This record gives sequence, C-alpha cells and structure tokens, in this order.
Amino acid sequence: MIDILMLVDVDDEKAWPFPMTEAEFQYSNLKPIDDPYPLPSVEEGSVAEARRDEAFSTIAPLLADYGRLFEKKERNQLISELLTQIDKPRLYVTRQLRRYWQRGMAPNALAPDYHRCGGKGLPRRKIKKKPGRKRRLTRGSGVIITNEIADLFKLAVEGFFLVNDKVRLSAAKDKAVGLFKARFPNADETSIPTMAQFRYFYQTNYSNGDVFRERTPSRTYDKDMRPLVSTSGYMNFGPGDRYEIDATIADLYLVANNDPEAIIGRPVVYFVKDVFSRMVVGLYVGLENPSWVAAMIALANAFTDKVDFCRDYGIAIDASQWPSVGIPAGIMADRGELLYRQADVLVNRFGIKLSNARAYRGDDKAICERAFNTVQAQFRPYVGGIVEPVNGKKRIGRRYELDAELSLDAFTELIIKLVINHNTRHVIDGYDFAPDMPEELPAVPLELWNWGIRNRTGKLKPCDEDLVRINLLPCEYGTVSEVGIGFKGLKYTCQEALKAGWFDRIRQNRPSKVEIAFDPRRINKVYLRPDNNFETYWVCELSDRSRRFRDMSFVEAAGLLKAMRKTEGKAKQSEAFGAPDLQEEIEQLVSRERAKKKGRMEAPASERLRGIRENRRLEKESERDRARVKTKRASEKPKKSTEVVELRPVGGKRSTNLDYPDLDAFLEDADD
Repeated sequence: MIDILMLVDVDDEKAWPFPMTEAEFQYSNLKPIDDPYPLPSVEEGSVAEARRDEAFSTIAPLLADYGRLFEKKERNQLISELLTQIDKPRLYVTRQLRRYWQRGMAPNALAPDYHRCGGKGLPRRKIKKKPGRKRRLTRGSGVIITNEIADLFKLAVEGFFLVNDKVRLSAAKDKAVGLFKARFPNADETSIPTMAQFRYFYQTNYSNGDVFRERTPSRTYDKDMRPLVSTSGYMNFGPGDRYEIDATIADLYLVANNDPEAIIGRPVVYFVKDVFSRMVVGLYVGLENPSWVAAMIALANAFTDKVDFCRDYGIAIDASQWPSVGIPAGIMADRGELLYRQADVLVNRFGIKLSNARAYRGDDKAICERAFNTVQAQFRPYVGGIVEPVNGKKRIGRRYELDAELSLDAFTELIIKLVINHNTRHVIDGYDFAPDMPEELPAVPLELWNWGIRNRTGKLKPCDEDLVRINLLPCEYGTVSEVGIGFKGLKYTCQEALKAGWFDRIRQNRPSKVEIAFDPRRINKVYLRPDNNFETYWVCELSDRSRRFRDMSFVEAAGLLKAMRKTEGKAKQSEAFGAPDLQEEIEQLVSRERAKKKGRMEAPASERLRGIRENRRLEKESERDRARVKTKRASEKPKKSTEVVELRPVGGKRSTNLDYPDLDAFLEDADD
C-alpha cells in the first residue's frame, strides 16, 4: 500500500515535487481536472523531434534513481555530477527535469510547444476584409476564401484535377465554382472565387512534384520519371554476373530471301547483354514473335562461340573479338520468356539464377532497351522500308512497306556488324566505374569485359555447345510408326531408333510418343530425347518421305503443308462430287450387259465351265483381228516419200532359208 505520494504544481515554473500522505490526499480539497498539457504528437524527422530527444538524453541519467531526486540535497548533488559530464547550463537541466514531471513523465513531455507558435505557413482564414487591392475592371469586391471555400477548392483539386491528367487547371477552377454555387445558391457573378484565388490555393498547398506524380500513372512514373539515384552496374561484380535479355520489333520491313518483291513484315530482334561490360553477348534475328522460343535461341547464341555463327553470314571474326562464351551466374528476362520447361533447364542443368522483370517496367532491363535504340539509329538513314512516324511518308500517301529492300539474311548480317562495332568500338556514355578500375581503362564493352575477366570474375562456367543448343531449343511431342517419327506433319528417321526396332511392323517396343527438341529455323534435323534427361539425345534426319521440305524452316514447311492440304481438299471435294456420276455410269453399264442375257437359253453350268478355255481362245483371236484392222487403217494414211535402201548380204546373195513366225505365234502366250 502506498503511504507517501509525490505531487508537483503543474503551473508553477519553479515547482519541485513535494510529499503528501495518502490520507492527506484523500481529505484535501483537490479536484481532478483535464490535463492542461496533453502529450503532443511529434513528427518524425522534425526539429521538434530533435529538440525532444536532446532534452530527454540530457536528463536520462537523473531518472535512473527517482528516490534521490525527491530529496533536495541528493537532487542537487546528482545535477552537479551531471553538469560535469555535459555541456549544458544548470538552468536547462532543471527546466527539463521540472517539465518532465509537470507534463506527464514521458519523452514527449519534453517536446517544444511549436504548435502554439505564431501562424507561419498557415492560411489567414479569420479575417473580415478581403486582402489585396480593389478591383478596377470588374464589378463587385469578390469573396473571402474561408475554410469552407478552401474545402471546396480541395475537393475540386483532389477529386477532379489530380485524378485525370487530361483536365486543365482552369477546368478544375470551374468545377470549384460549380461546387461553390451549389453550396451558396444566393451568390451572383460578382461574388464567386476567381482564377487567381484558385491558383494561389493550388500553388500554396500542392507541390509540382506531388501533382505530377499523382496525375501520372504509377507504372509510367516509375518507368520513365522516377529519380535515378543508382546504376544497374552497382550490384554486378563482373562479366557474367548478370545477363539481361529483351526483344523488340525492328522499325523496318523486310522482303523474302528468294523473292525481293515479297514483303514479309518486320523482324524480331533479341539482344542478350552483360550488365557489367554492356557487351551484346548474344542475339537472335528472325520472324518468331517475342516468346520463349526466340529467347532460348538467343540465349543459346549467347552461351556459345560466335565464330561459326558469323561465318554463316559471311563475316570473318576471331574469338577475341566476341569472347562471351560460357554460362552466366544470372539472367533477367520478361516473365513470359521464363515460364516454360527451358526455365527448369537453365536453373537445374546450368545453375543459372533467374529473375523476372516487373510488368510494364522496361527500365528493369534498361541496358537492352538502350542498345536497341543505338543500333537502329545507325541503320535508319541508309535502309528502305523504315517505319516512319505518323507525320511521315504514310501521312502523305506513300506506304513505307513498299520501300522494303533488305532480306532477312541481309538484315541479320547488318545487325551482326553493328553489334560487333558496338562491342569493340562504342564508348559508353556515363559508365559508372568502380573505385578499383584503372583510369586508363576506356568505357568500351570489349575492354571492360576483358578487364573484368582478368580482375573480377575470371572465365565463365564452361559448357558443351551442342548440349547447350539442344537443351535450350523448344520441345514438343512427336509420334512413332513403322514409317518413321512423325513431327509437325513431317517424317524423320534416326539410326538409334532403327536399331531399337521402333520402325518394325511388329509393334512391340515402340513408344507411342516421344519428346523432340527442334530449331524453328532449320527443318532438316531434330533431336529426340529417349529418356527425357538433359544429357542424352538422338539426332533425327528428315526422311525421304518428306524430302520435299528439305532446307526449309518449320514456318515455311507449315505454309507448304497448309497449301498441300488445301489442294488435296479441293481435289477430294471434286472427287466426292463426281463419285455419284461414276456410280450411275457403272450401274447403267451393268444393266445394259444384263439386258443382253435376257431371253436367251442358258446352257448347263458344267458345259459353261468346260468351255472357258475355248471361249478365251476365240475371244483372243477376235481381239487380235480388231487390232489388225486398226493397224491396217493407220498404215493406209498418206506418208511422206522416203528412199528405201536395200540391204544386201555379203557376197551379193539373199538367204531364203529363214523361217519367220507369224505375229500370232510370236505374241501367243499361255491360255490360262
């Protein structure tokens, strides 16, 4: 039970705690009142917070022993000891200690009373006369902006102007005037808020940055307008630490490789870039839409040697000009490009850490985005078929598609040359050099890559190029039958399947379906996975049954198959339409021959069967006689005169001892 209470006078500036027994307290005339010093809320990071923390940290050592503070002598001794340790006057300590007791014994009790100071930054609402000069050109004196009218302004700004980026400030002012007229129906045209008053309220209560952010969609703001206080290379230690992959549809139209008049549309370009060095480590140029199929082809190109790849397009390089060979530590790509089986291959087979770019956040892969712009700006002035803006050729009637002149192979060759130039010569503007990078190191991707390999990461993880290519190819299922492996309407064979007896007509060890990896650009070979793992594959060649499709792409083959099916369907449609006519002709012929037998005496069956051989002989002679007549008629037609040269035997005499068979005997065969 408490015997002694310590009280303090909250109004006395020089008060100290004094004791009172509980009995005295119960019988005193003291009455409870509301706290005259409610604890204020202190804004984080404010000056008030700093002043409060400074005061509390000053008196905190004294609060460790309340009992000694209540005795005057002990209190003075504790304060004197504290003053030897701090750089504060005694008056400051006693005031803060007294304030602590009088205002609630909490840290916020020491917060300064800024809320009671002046009116700095606050609107002047409690006025009776409208501020500013009098009107000279318009009637009336206007209206004073009270708190009620300010609330209407706030409603117009936040509920109309900030939520719609197409609304002008003048339209928001009109909305505020409409709200004002609804609230004050007796107001006339001389006593409504003006544009100047509305603009003043807007400018004093809303910063331009906050307004811009509120009126801009969050995705657009975060992608294009947010502050850039760091760099993409800050968290990347060296080459291969992280690759970025992204695609774009090139700004030009192409023509077919074998027909310069056939426009095939705009190509898709994939770039794989190393974040540390900004080197383009791999690419894909083709007609596959941006998807995981094209992305895997680009990654396979990034992981493997590019010498043979460049040679296919007539470009001779050595490995030192494009040294990016090996498996990186991580890859960032769009979510849709890493959702399929190949994502498991990248993680489980190659040990790559995958990360997804956020939706509608192209700035997550800004390295690739910038590379597309740089490369396309280099060929735009020289190539026909460039996609023009809406105020360009298309606006005046000329279709830029008709100017297309590059084939897919030629455009791929162009992109390769531009990429090699970027890697070996292009100087990166604003590259963020790390402190340990030498000052003589130029910001050229190849130089940065070579320095990083020597001083940071070392060589990338080695890989089997064939396994990389095959494991990153798209996979689908095919069927097996006695005529071969069926895949996308084509037939394939392979030696391993032949040895396994898959094509034998006795169906015993043949699987019903198999998993097949394929390169959409090349139809001649596909790769069968017999046990569905990452290490084993069988090479399947296009069979003779599908030789018509050799050297095509799967897209071209699909187009040809579709055309063939249309032709076959049209022919079958014609066949089905004529089948009833043929059926009717057959029935008429049979009826005619049956009619010949009617009314004739039918011989016994045994006699008819015995006469088959003789009847056949007589009918054969009749057939030959008819053939002789036709031959004779043909020989009687007038012929051009020719000179007949008689061949005489040696010695001048002709033999008459030869026995020539007649034609019937020469042609006669067995009568069975």
